[in-house]
Amino acid sequence: MATSVPGVYAIGDVTGKIMLAHVASHQGLVSVENALGGDEMMDYDVVPSCIFTMPEIGSVGLREKAAAEKGIRYRVGRFQYRALGKAHAIGEITGMMKILADEATDKVLGVHICGAHATDLIHEGALAIRMGATAAQLGHMIHAHPTLAEGVMEAAEDVHKTAIHVPKSQ
Repeated sequence: MATSVPGVYAIGDVTGKIMLAHVASHQGLVSVENALGGDEMMDYDVVPSCIFTMPEIGSVGLREKAAAEKGIRYRVGRFQYRALGKAHAIGEITGMMKILADEATDKVLGVHICGAHATDLIHEGALAIRMGATAAQLGHMIHAHPTLAEGVMEAAEDVHKTAIHVPKSQ
C-alpha cells in the first residue's frame, strides 16, 4: 500500500484496485501494519463481491470465462435454492449456487450465489478459496439443517456428482 513517496500509504479508490468499501477497509489495515514495519500484502484474488438486490448476488474467485481464458480445466457443481427446506420455509426458493473447482487438484476456484442471503453465504466460499480447500472437503463439512448454507455443501458435492438432493431437472 506504499506510494512512491516514502512513508505515505494509499487506500481506497485512489489505488485503482477493486473499488469496494470492504477492500478499502482491509487496505487500511495492511497500510497500518506496513507503516509500523510489517510486510503485509493485499490478496485481491479472494475479494467477495456483493450485489444487494432481490435476489442478492454474491461472488468470489474465478468465473468460468476467466478460468477458461487462463487455460484452467475445471469442474462445476450447482445447487438450486428450490431444493432447500429453509428456502421454502422463508419463501425464497428462487436462486442457485455454483462452485468451480480445479479439475486436477479439486481446489475451489470460485463460488457464485444468486438468491436469498447470498451476500452472507458467499463468505464460506471466500474462506474455502483462501484456505485452499477442495470441493470434496467443503462437501464433507457438516452443515446444519435446515439452512441455506446446505446449498453450498450440495453444490460442492455436485462438483463430483455425489449430491443427493439435486433435483432431477438440474
